[in-house]
Amino acid sequence: MPRGKRMVKVNKTAWGLTATFVLVAVFWDWAFLTPVKILVVFFHEAAHGLAALATGGRIDSLIVNSNQGGLAHAYGGSRFLVLNAGYLGSFMAGAGLILAASWTRKDRILIGLLGSALGVITVLWVRNLFGFFFGLAFCGFFLAAAKYLSDHTNDFILKSVGTVSAGYAILDVWSDVFARACRSDAAMLSAEFGMPRLFWGGLWILLSLGGMYWTFRLAAKADPHR
Repeated sequence: MPRGKRMVKVNKTAWGLTATFVLVAVFWDWAFLTPVKILVVFFHEAAHGLAALATGGRIDSLIVNSNQGGLAHAYGGSRFLVLNAGYLGSFMAGAGLILAASWTRKDRILIGLLGSALGVITVLWVRNLFGFFFGLAFCGFFLAAAKYLSDHTNDFILKSVGTVSAGYAILDVWSDVFARACRSDAAMLSAEFGMPRLFWGGLWILLSLGGMYWTFRLAAKADPHR
């Protein structure tokens, strides 16, 4: 393919992902985004728990609420990594979905794997009623999408969910850490390891912005759907 045409297609993919993030930011507080935002809270709490497991701890339970809140009852492991894993984990989950969808045309398989993972985590660790049925509902949705929708449609779903998840580490940190004071992951890091909560929140935002830039660039270069 001539270089000029290739650059136009690469830029089209990059601008499409960027436009999706801008729209998510503009409509962040609108109700139609609520189900996906709760799904990202699920990723956030699961990341806390999986970080505990990966560093020698255990997960007792995960809670995901309808008010977009959640809690991971995880014990042992590296407390520092566990506290950092929530927002950074949701970013990495989002970036992973974007890149995985961009590196293959097998999007139906990818979304099926996502649904299966969601179902396993739900059955093993989610213990509140809303979170349990929410996790199973999204598990069913992703598995149904894998069976009945095209690869191109599943590519759109994966990248959209990925963009919301990656953007959550920027938009929700701003709300929880900078716009209002609450018992956030940043506040707990500040209390246990020093440095103001604004430092931790700002660090997560900077890492996520830089990571999003490189994620969009890599996705644009690799995207087989462009």
